[in-house]
Amino acid sequence: MTDPMAFGYGDLRFSWGDHICTIFQNRQQQMAVMIPFMAHGLAAGQRCVWASSAAAAEEFRRALIASGGDVPTLEASGQLLIIPDVDYYLHDGIFEPERTLALGLTLYEDSLREGYTGIRATGDVSWLAIDPVDLDVWERYEHQFTEHMRGKPVVTVCQYDQRRFSGGFVVAALHTHPIVILGETVCQNPFLTSPPEEFGERREVH
Repeated sequence: MTDPMAFGYGDLRFSWGDHICTIFQNRQQQMAVMIPFMAHGLAAGQRCVWASSAAAAEEFRRALIASGGDVPTLEASGQLLIIPDVDYYLHDGIFEPERTLALGLTLYEDSLREGYTGIRATGDVSWLAIDPVDLDVWERYEHQFTEHMRGKPVVTVCQYDQRRFSGGFVVAALHTHPIVILGETVCQNPFLTSPPEEFGERREVH
């Protein structure tokens, strides 16, 4: 029987409300983490949501099929939702944090209404390399997302392709996710900060 709280990568188990990031250097590393994460959720009857570019979504579909997933049936049933990153994160090409947070909550509420007791959601944020966002705005959004999902039956993984980003965005990822998967290493994040009271103000969490 599938452990509903098993991440699927190594022996990592999550708690509902966890906000995790994976920082990878190639597609192989990305899929090595994300395919078992999603496959475990699907096997446990949870709704799984994937947001990315069309190209990354097709790679995900192929990899999930190769692992034994019946992707057409899963998508047709609505258990697996694959959505374009530009639709989720951008409005007329502009990132509006409150809109994206509201969409996340809507996905959560719709999933509960449809009978799902747990949701696994993940977003490949490579779009940030094409449509840059102010670092303080992005970091504040990531902190806000953690607070919005705290205590809810949702686990979220943000995917950062290290090849695409300046060091600033990698640092922002480290400031805002309690658990980090860096390459093949899973760790409690020692660089986590508490949410700033104002942009630019950061306080280390000890």
